[in-house]
Order: sequence, then structure tokens, then C-alpha cells
Amino acid sequence: MEFYSRGRGIIRPEATAIDLPVEKAVICFTEGFYPRLVKCLGLSDARRAPHISACHRGRLGKEVALYKSEVGAPAVAMAMEVMIASGVRRILMLGLAGSLTPSCPVGSAVIPTWGIREEGTSYHYLKPGVCPKPSPGFVRELRTALSDIEPRLGGVWSTDAPYRETVGKVDEYARRGVLAVDMETTAMMAVATHRKAEFAAVLTISDLVHGPEWDPAFGTKRLNRARDAVCERAAQVVL
Repeated sequence: MEFYSRGRGIIRPEATAIDLPVEKAVICFTEGFYPRLVKCLGLSDARRAPHISACHRGRLGKEVALYKSEVGAPAVAMAMEVMIASGVRRILMLGLAGSLTPSCPVGSAVIPTWGIREEGTSYHYLKPGVCPKPSPGFVRELRTALSDIEPRLGGVWSTDAPYRETVGKVDEYARRGVLAVDMETTAMMAVATHRKAEFAAVLTISDLVHGPEWDPAFGTKRLNRARDAVCERAAQVVL
């Protein structure tokens, strides 16, 4: 599972570095997050950010860059590599996730503090036995900023196969303390650790996978309000 990944890479991210004169970046994945973050980060009049592979669009301000990435671990890892090679030292990810436990209903915020790796990307960056984690100080800042909406802290499970989130797997991971499932967070933790950059994430619960049937809430007012609240408070940490 280490894929012979020790040693120097042949294609270096420095070769694809861009003109990105900021040390902070925010990454999101869905349409709802991007316009809200443009507003919350004060980027309404900011110029378009330089293109990065695997990213749909971006805005570049004086202090922070905002990018909307493709979904999935390989895509966002490539984007992170270019950002870090371009001078970014702190990356915040805001995304959606499915809940594995009744303690995390739709609209709740989860700040991952460790992860279970079921995506393939992280194994190119961390040894198989390593538990990926975010930057502790960054997590503390986010927890304080989001205190009024009572974020949950715990494990995240990142998978390449959302249609293989089986009942048995959900039950087992919930028993271990995993709160939510997504497709990117553990890979992003691994890239940041390997490249010595700060990283943390806030996931808004968009659907429930712990019941007898999948219960999605995409596009609902309840979820949209929760997402907007997370964006507003998390943006304060970045700025």
C-alpha cells in the first residue's frame, strides 16, 4: 500500500507552481459553498485566481485564495500540492459529509480530529499504519469560532466508493468514534502533513447514512442555513 512512494518524486509540484502571493487558502467542492465564501471572505471584487489543475474556479484576495475543487481525493491532493508549492502554508476545507451517528443530525458541524483512510491518495503520502490528523492549533481556532453552533469533534472516514458505504461498515466505524463520511479529508490531512502545511476542515452534515435507508437533505433550507453559518464563522478564522 505504500506504492514504492519513498524518495524523491520525478514530477515536482514546484514545476507547476503559480503566482499565488498569499499564505492562506480555502477549498470547497459544491456550488452552494463557493458564492457564500466569496462573500464571507470579502472576495466579491477580487480578481480571478490563477488556474490550478482540478479546480473549477477561484478568487484571489490580498490575504487569502479561494478555490472550488473537483470532488475526490486525487483531485484535491493535486490542487493542494500546487498551492503549497506556490507558498500557501495554511489550508481550510469546507465541505459536506454524511452522518454515521444520531448525535450528528443534518445541519450539524463536524471538525475532524483524526481519520480512517479508505481513499487511495493518502497512501502515497503517509505509511499505512499512520492515523491522519489535522493541525491541532487550527482545530482549536475553528472550535472557538464555531462555538455558538456547537461543532462536534471526532473521526472522519474518507472513501473513494460512496456506493459501497455498507451497513456493517457504518456500524463498525461509528462504534470506533467516527462521526462522518466524505471523500477527501484524510487525503488532505496526509498531503498537509507530508508537505508540512497547516490544515483543518469543517464538514456540514448533509445526509444520514446510519439509519435503515439513506436520508439526504441536499438543497433543503435547513442545510443551506447551516452551511452559511459555518462559512461565516470559519471565514473569521482565515481572516
